[in-house]
Order: sequence, then structure tokens, then C-alpha cells
Amino acid sequence: MSNPKIINAIKKASQEANVSLTLDPSTYNSTLKSLDVDSLNAMSIIISAEKILNVRLPDEDLANLKTLGDLIQSFEKLVK
Repeated sequence: MSNPKIINAIKKASQEANVSLTLDPSTYNSTLKSLDVDSLNAMSIIISAEKILNVRLPDEDLANLKTLGDLIQSFEKLVK
């Protein structure tokens, strides 16, 4: 669960959303809320990362996102 392309896209997307997000394996099990990412910022990050990676996360994946790792895994399913 450490595809550099996905990590870099999420990192860039979080910078564009002005969100300080630590992306290392120790934070993958952390909830977005515990990382001080509210729902509006989370959607901004997701939309921006989708554009960077040229993919679209399915609605069912979006509904089940709880942790940073969930977000990374959702993108990994789409980016090969």
C-alpha cells in the first residue's frame, strides 16, 4: 500500500487544498478526522487527486472511506 504515484498525487492534492497531511505508513490507519481533515477538505483532496491520476473513485468507495489507508487503497484499485 505505498504506490509512490498515488502518495504523490494525494500529497499534491492536500497541498492544493491547503491541508497539512502527513503521508507515511504510520498514518495509514488514522481516520481523516483524526488527521484534522474535515469532510469538505477530504472531498477537495479526493477531487484533485482524481484529476491528477485521471481516475474517478466509485461512489461506494467514497461512502466507505474512513482512514487515509482506505483512500490510498481506493486509488490503488484504479491505478495500475
